[in-house]
Amino acid sequence: MKKVPIILLMTLLITWSCSSQKETGNKDVMKAYDLRMEGKSDQALALLDSILAKDSTNAMAWYELSRVKKYMLTGGGNVTIDEILAAIDKAVLNDPENVIYVYAKAMDLFLNSYMAMNREPDKVKEEIVLTCNQFEQVLKLKPDYPEAMLYLVEIYGMLPPEMGGDSIKAISYAAKLKEMDPFFGAKATLDLAAEDTDQVAFWKEYQTLHVDTPDVLKEIGIAYLFQDDPVNAKYYFSKAIEMDSAEQILLLDLARYYMMQVMQNRDLADSLLPVSAKYINEYLLSEPMPVIPLQAYATGMLVKTAMFTGHKEEAEKLMEKANSLDPYFSRAFGIPPHSLFIPPDAEVHSFHSFFRPF
Repeated sequence: MKKVPIILLMTLLITWSCSSQKETGNKDVMKAYDLRMEGKSDQALALLDSILAKDSTNAMAWYELSRVKKYMLTGGGNVTIDEILAAIDKAVLNDPENVIYVYAKAMDLFLNSYMAMNREPDKVKEEIVLTCNQFEQVLKLKPDYPEAMLYLVEIYGMLPPEMGGDSIKAISYAAKLKEMDPFFGAKATLDLAAEDTDQVAFWKEYQTLHVDTPDVLKEIGIAYLFQDDPVNAKYYFSKAIEMDSAEQILLLDLARYYMMQVMQNRDLADSLLPVSAKYINEYLLSEPMPVIPLQAYATGMLVKTAMFTGHKEEAEKLMEKANSLDPYFSRAFGIPPHSLFIPPDAEVHSFHSFFRPF
C-alpha cells in the first residue's frame, strides 16, 4: 500500500475542515433566518455575529446579516443604510459569482438611491449610476433575470436625465425584455407608456392573448385600484388568490388603498377605515398563516385604523400585540418586500417597484 505524501494529506484535511466548517456555518445561517421569521431579529443578529467571528468569509452569513439589518431598519432599529451596504458588499466579495448576493446588492444600492432622493438630491445621479451598474452585473451572471432587467427599465425610463434617467437605454432594455418574457415585457411596455394609458384595457388585452396566471390577475386588480375601482380590484385579487394562496398579501394592498383615500381626505376615516380593517383581519385569518413578521406588520396597520377612528385603548392593545409578535415589525407604509422572507439560499424572483404604491 502506497503512503499518502504528508503535504497532500494535510491539504486534504484542511480542505475537508474548511468545507465542514462552511457547511456548519450555513446551517447556522438558516437557523438565524428561522429566528428572524419567528420575530427574533436580535437573536438572529447575535447568531450571525458569532458565525462571522468564526469565519469572516461566510458569504451567506453576510447576506443574511444585510437582510436582518434591512428588516430592522424598517422597524425603527438603530441601523443605517451604510451598515446594510457594508454587509452585502462582504457577501459579494466572498462569493462574487453568486447571483443571489449580486442581485441583493443591486437592490440595496437602489434603496440607497431612493433614500438619497429625499435626503441628498445632489447625489442621486451618482447613486443611480452605481445601482444600474450593479443590475447590469446581475445580467452578466444571469442574462435571463427578468426582474433585474425590469428594474433597469423603470430606473432609466421613469427618472429624469439629471437623476440618471436615460430613455434610450430604457427602450433598449424593454425590447430585450419583450423577447425574454412576455409578462415582464408587458410590464416594461406599460412603464414606458403615456401616463393616460388605460391600464385595465392594456392588461385585459394581454389576458386575451395569454393564459391566465395569478400575476396577470393581480395586474388587472392593481390597474383597477389606479382607476379608483376597489370593487373590481377585489374581484381580480380574489381570483388570483384562488389560483395561488401566496397572493393573499393582496388583501393588504386593498387595505392600504382605503388608508390612502383617508390620507387624502380625513373626513372619510369613519367610513373607509373599517373597510381597511376588514381586509387586514381577513389577511390575518388567511391560510396558510402569514409569517410572523407580516402578522406583526398587519397588526401594526390595525393600530393605525384604530388610532384614526379614535379608539386609543384598542390601538394601544394592538401595538402591544404587534410588538410581542415582532418588536422590529415594519413601520413603513409599504408592505415589506417578499425578498426578505425567503430562505437565504433561494434566488429572489419578485418585483417590488420603488415608484408605484402597488
